[in-house]
Amino acid sequence: MDGIPPPKDKHLFIKDLRFEKVKVRIYQPKMSTSGQRRGILYFHGGVGRLGSIQAYERTCRYFARKTNSVVVSVGYRLAPEYPYPTQFKDCLTATIHFMRTAQDYGVDPSRIIVCGDSSGGTLTAAVAQALVNRRDVPKLRAQILIYPFLQGVNFNLPSYQQNEAVPVLLKERTISLGLKYLNADLSAVNNVLQGCHVSEELRLKYQKWLSPDNIPHEFKTRGYTPSTEQPFSEEIYKLAKIFLEPVFSPLLSEDSVIAQLPETFILTCEYDVLRDDGLLYKKRLEDHGVKVTLCHLQEGFHGTIFLAVYGKIASFRSGLKGLEKITKFLRLIKMAAIYTILVLFLAVFVAGFILLIMGAINFDVSNSEIPPGMNQPVKLRIIHIILICIAVVGKILEKIGICSEINFVRYMQGVRTLGADQKLFIKDLCFGNVPVRIYQPKAPSSSQRRGVIFFHGGGWTLGSVDTHENLCRSLARESDSVVVSVGYRLAPEHKYPAAYEDCLNATIHFMRNTEHYGVDPARISVCGDSAGGNLAAAVSQTLAGRSDLPKLRAQILIYPHLQALDFNLPSYQQNQGVPLLFRERSAFFALQYLNGDASHMEEVLEGSHIPVDIKLNYMKWVSADNVPEKFKARGYKPHVLLDCPTAVYETMKRFCEPTLCPLLAEDAVIQQLPDSFILTCEYDVLRDDGLLYKKRLEDNGVRVTWYHLEDGFHGIISFSNSDWMSFSSGERGLNNIVNFLKSL
Repeated sequence: MDGIPPPKDKHLFIKDLRFEKVKVRIYQPKMSTSGQRRGILYFHGGVGRLGSIQAYERTCRYFARKTNSVVVSVGYRLAPEYPYPTQFKDCLTATIHFMRTAQDYGVDPSRIIVCGDSSGGTLTAAVAQALVNRRDVPKLRAQILIYPFLQGVNFNLPSYQQNEAVPVLLKERTISLGLKYLNADLSAVNNVLQGCHVSEELRLKYQKWLSPDNIPHEFKTRGYTPSTEQPFSEEIYKLAKIFLEPVFSPLLSEDSVIAQLPETFILTCEYDVLRDDGLLYKKRLEDHGVKVTLCHLQEGFHGTIFLAVYGKIASFRSGLKGLEKITKFLRLIKMAAIYTILVLFLAVFVAGFILLIMGAINFDVSNSEIPPGMNQPVKLRIIHIILICIAVVGKILEKIGICSEINFVRYMQGVRTLGADQKLFIKDLCFGNVPVRIYQPKAPSSSQRRGVIFFHGGGWTLGSVDTHENLCRSLARESDSVVVSVGYRLAPEHKYPAAYEDCLNATIHFMRNTEHYGVDPARISVCGDSAGGNLAAAVSQTLAGRSDLPKLRAQILIYPHLQALDFNLPSYQQNQGVPLLFRERSAFFALQYLNGDASHMEEVLEGSHIPVDIKLNYMKWVSADNVPEKFKARGYKPHVLLDCPTAVYETMKRFCEPTLCPLLAEDAVIQQLPDSFILTCEYDVLRDDGLLYKKRLEDNGVRVTWYHLEDGFHGIISFSNSDWMSFSSGERGLNNIVNFLKSL
């Protein structure tokens, strides 16, 4: 201080300030940080008469750099010009000021630590004690006491006897410096050494805290002789009574204060008269439940930490070790806070997860129905509950602004990735602007292979080439075909007809470039499940009249969504609450694909979104009368036709377009369609879409191979060959699809 500017440091901002009237020097790391730093208040040693901010410049810089902390070095006023307890008051004032203004320096108020060495350790302990009952400032996070002086009662403890002549701090010098600090008569040194300043009553009171019996035996092996008590002197007591004040001797504080102290780090040195002060304070703290970290330097001496920062010439191995231990403790304070937060977060997460699972189970049981004839019903419930949990988490993330529910569900669907396949070449390409993934068998073939263009399901809003990776690999391997999986654009970001156009363009591109993939252009089929079945049917119809392209060999429609006129067909009524596709979700997905707006879902479900005259026109194709009677055995109630408001129809009229609802295509188109394979599931709202399309195709002379899974549900094929998630019914369905392909 005193007008001398601090030298520059490339890692730190260093500035001299005043906290109230107390001089301080602040060391702030220049490196940016994502959060607030810890703060360290450092009180230098020097028995209240010596030491300064400049003397401890290296020490404070070291702690600031190594621990990424903001360090405040306190330049308290020195005796004899400023007598005791000015030093304590300055340190307390600076600490309170910093605690109240911590955020101005980028410091977390809950992570402030006081630290000091020797008499600075005394001040540290006294300040920590003075703050325990304060409610107007944050709690200290920790105190670090480096070979502290903590009591002026017993100067004949084992460490005083063993190290009385060990530099840097001699036994007699300890008392003489203490008396000088108090501006007391030095002639009393010997009397104080002998304990004449402590009355019998006080000696008995302090015995429980200061007894050599409280010092572990290992610290007495270098020799210790119990001292004989000397008579009490009132005169000496008056001279040295300040020695017995807790501010001067923090070890003498009452239990009620000790019990409230923060986590503590104490460093002691074997060859130091003050060693046992630290050991006794450690015991007192631990006896009152305060967490203590002790670092004992077996080769250390008083002052070794101060010298450690002065380079190889002045530093000692013990001091360097001590610095490392202090640094580690400071870092662990941050980690402890992080661990605490993580533990709390984990506890909240686990509790939330349990509630989520319980809520999902309750929702599944309350809102879904698993019919008795279903294949592996318990497994289906588990999968459904998992999907509910994913959707709920997605909704929560959307509410708090992290991501949309639909993007989270998409992400979770694509998390599972498969490794390399020994039997297939797999490559990601683009057909024009449409991403595709091609699966080509590695085994050589004597002729051109069949080609399968696959459109994944997911209600036009979910799914990807990744979600159907396993299914496409199975089709390619088992049928020895080249499979092209199309990554079409999804709704609601890309509304109808984006998905249809992508699928059509990818199909045309492949049909025109089959020679690059070893595919016979006369044996190309389109295939899709659910919404992908819709796209396959729409593409097949569009290509039926094209003379510039080869004819499709077949279309494979796996529980396809083929119409949005009637959501009250028998299968919709019977399976409205059967996972994995509820009646309401089917309508929701259709509306998302149409225009991204589900506000008219109620009208769609009750059938008041299409005018009666138009419905009557299509009843020859979309009618429960065309569904075989055996599929109505589980219950069916004919639905009354409702009229449609004009405004609603204006937003829904594209549902009458065959490229959106292929079941509504004219006979002239249907007649030109290729051989067809249709798979339906008994417990699926879309069952009747497939049955109605089967009838239309057969009525128009198209050869249809139909396979019905009596115990199947919507989505069952996509779980095939998926370890624990596969279903025996789904495996049967996949085998039939493969056999159909092989027959082409």
